[in-house]
Amino acid sequence: MRRQKVAIITPGTFVIPSGHSSSVERVIEKVAPLAANQLEVRVFGLSDGQLPDLGRLGPIPCYRMPGGRLYMASLLRHFKKWHPDILDVHNRPLLAFQLKHKLPMTKVVLTLHSTTFISSAFSPSVRLRYLLDGVDRIIVNSQYLKEAIQRRYPSVKVPISVNPLGVSLEDFAPRWTSPGEYLRQARLADFGWSKRKIILYIGRLLPSKGVHHLLKAFPAITALEQEAMLMIVGSAYYGVNRESHYVQRLKAMAEPFGDRVVFLPYTPYPKVADWYNLADVVVVPSGEEEAFGLVNVEAMATAVPVVASRVGGVPEVVLDGESGLLLSPASMSSDLATGIVSLLASEEKRKRMGRAGRELARRKFRWHHTAERWIHLMSSQEAKK
Repeated sequence: MRRQKVAIITPGTFVIPSGHSSSVERVIEKVAPLAANQLEVRVFGLSDGQLPDLGRLGPIPCYRMPGGRLYMASLLRHFKKWHPDILDVHNRPLLAFQLKHKLPMTKVVLTLHSTTFISSAFSPSVRLRYLLDGVDRIIVNSQYLKEAIQRRYPSVKVPISVNPLGVSLEDFAPRWTSPGEYLRQARLADFGWSKRKIILYIGRLLPSKGVHHLLKAFPAITALEQEAMLMIVGSAYYGVNRESHYVQRLKAMAEPFGDRVVFLPYTPYPKVADWYNLADVVVVPSGEEEAFGLVNVEAMATAVPVVASRVGGVPEVVLDGESGLLLSPASMSSDLATGIVSLLASEEKRKRMGRAGRELARRKFRWHHTAERWIHLMSSQEAKK
């Protein structure tokens, strides 16, 4: 039986594969190779002018093409030779619509990872509704994101499928195991942090991510937990450590705490797992829509409890009171310190929640689960109108 031919079209922000990418590219890099035995997959994205025009994700070829006006022409030239059955376009509604117009007999799927490209700031709502209805299917990573599309564009008729994201358990050394604790203690000693209780934030440094709430809460945390330390890992821009005004503001807020607050630069995957392994608590204080949040499942894979905002798709990942704590964004500033201290004060609670999170990730949030659902959507009649 002939395998379905599926072209995955990346947003083009980063070359794929590469050591510097966003969560979107990571999803593709993890899922595509797992589908290689059942689908004939090729990945397409923009060239950076440095890496070769052809790369590989294991068995999957990755074509890097010139940008601008040449991009569409390059894609179409390749597709007219290869004849894919399905195009899976990530985070680019306009490109998905244009490809469907150019190749009307080819099924076109639009995969959305966040609300960014369905917001009025991206495009007028009337135009977006028209673009969304121009594809054959939409795939999203959470029920929240599906409902957000349906709420904003109730007249859209295109089918919407939910495919939650995953994590590679083997990339993360879990806490509360002998190897995990030995590694952790050795690394803490190297940094001179052996007695510290470490609160970790990892991700982009943007106002919407709420890192300022964490710094505002830090005096109340240290008043009750004198060994508390805050690690902030990331930058304002993916793969670039240039400081924004917001980052400068965060560092000014942190100055009174001296070495109790540490800023660390963007760390590419999978090296980022080293920072998770050091943490006692991972905090995700997003104040706005968070469609899924890979940080949540990566923390759970490391058996570290999560303190997160009850926003967007986060409650679909973090189970309140079981694998972490969920806080109302309206009372984030006042509740954050209380939630964090309740975990730092109890190793038993951290261990119980951490282990529950690891088990939840094992059962529900692994990349092979995501890949199996994606293969089904690509190979069955559900991918067709």
